[in-house]
Amino acid sequence: MVLIYSLVLILLLSVFAFWTFFHSRRKKIAATSDKIPVNLDSAVERLSRVIQFKTISNHEVHMIDGAEFMAMHDFLEESFPLVHQMLKREKVNIYSLLFTWEGRNPDLKPIMLTCHLDVVPIEPGTEKDWIYPPFQGKVAENYIYGRGTMDVQSGVMAILEAIEGLLRQNYQPEQTVYIGFGHDEEIDGEYGAQEISRILEARGIQLEFLLDEGLPVVDELIEGIKSPVALVGVAEKGYLSIELTAESDGGHSSVPQGKTAIAKLGEAIHKLEINPMPARLDGLAKSTFYSIGAAMPYPMRFILANMWFFKGVLKRVLTKIPATDASIRTTTAATIFESGIKDNLIPTKAKAVVNFRLHPADTVDDVVNHVRKTINDPQISIVCRSGFINPSKISAIHSEPYEKLRTAIRQIFEEVTVTPSLMVGATDARHYSNLTDYIYRFSPLRAGKDDLDRVHGTNERLSIDNYAEMIQFYGRFIKSSTLDTSIDQSKYSNKMDKTETVAV
Repeated sequence: MVLIYSLVLILLLSVFAFWTFFHSRRKKIAATSDKIPVNLDSAVERLSRVIQFKTISNHEVHMIDGAEFMAMHDFLEESFPLVHQMLKREKVNIYSLLFTWEGRNPDLKPIMLTCHLDVVPIEPGTEKDWIYPPFQGKVAENYIYGRGTMDVQSGVMAILEAIEGLLRQNYQPEQTVYIGFGHDEEIDGEYGAQEISRILEARGIQLEFLLDEGLPVVDELIEGIKSPVALVGVAEKGYLSIELTAESDGGHSSVPQGKTAIAKLGEAIHKLEINPMPARLDGLAKSTFYSIGAAMPYPMRFILANMWFFKGVLKRVLTKIPATDASIRTTTAATIFESGIKDNLIPTKAKAVVNFRLHPADTVDDVVNHVRKTINDPQISIVCRSGFINPSKISAIHSEPYEKLRTAIRQIFEEVTVTPSLMVGATDARHYSNLTDYIYRFSPLRAGKDDLDRVHGTNERLSIDNYAEMIQFYGRFIKSSTLDTSIDQSKYSNKMDKTETVAV
């Protein structure tokens, strides 16, 4: 019997060792020498100028400063003459832009690149915390400073710089390329990307794939990791806010009449917080951590390479870290609580809002049912707020478009590990799901842990060296995505679980 146990143990260890060794193998990809000639000083100067346009999104549509968007349009036309001569430009709902770069072969499905022209406002009271004024576009210490340098004027400008450079080389894509720049992504994209998508659908356009802004190249993603990680968003979480209301008898606080509305509602919220929806370490999450594992030191590489065995232990570890917990489950966060007007008066009503970010395995209906079952109190009113969206579909990682994207990333960012990931926020990409099943979200930005807080925050900035990489990335990606277009998707299996103006 001891011999049998020993043989089983040896066999198990051999399997572990095999998968760890196999997981450690990594195909080398040579850096490309096919660079687009770009005058970096001039490109930086143009990005600096674009930062100075206050294209700020505002939920009150009438408060949008349209003159700033129009001035930006004029500057782009002046800065990229070949783009505006060789590509068709359409203004959508006045402020958004749609470019069409006709390919040589109209029978091939087109591809699309998207970013957005708008930025978030500066949080009132933080203006003094900026090293340089947020809309000055200051170039200093090898950085460009200002709102939009990371999210995402740099993406707009890098795409246009790359296309201008390719046009100077007389490059014409084999298939048509669409470029979409929405003007209201930061407030849900209803009049920008959504309308661009509607227009393309009305024209019968179906895309081979779409690349939108998204996750960056992150240094020190996890302690001990050997290389930067390029996170490619292959799906987005859904969004749902639920309003909870409790009522009770009021009266003077000196004579309480049982459990108050505040107490009832507090109890309901506590139930939701201690009973979150289940964590899942399969499908996309499994692919994410398996990919990251190749860049990690032992013993984590050993564990991630043999996730089939260590799944339970790993899940317990990941759920204790807020960032990784958010990537493997639907999250729950109480964000608003309203009740009471006087310290000696018992309120008759208490209201709260709980926000959920939905994992791709869950739906809005799943979350509502979970809330009802968990609270289990008919005296608590449960109402979905408007603006909810289900999670996006998961775009295949075993596909030609993903492989081209992965290769282009590693040709420019040679040292990175590329991994599929889940976007916990929302982008314009979701508005294009009617045009293609292959949607990827990636921004060629380098970001350390400290830099991530700069997005939508204070002292947003981009290094000049990284901006040069961004331009070269988009150029390489366009060329690699449009040269060989004879794609047979059937050979790839999706192994993952489930100046013309156009206006409405």
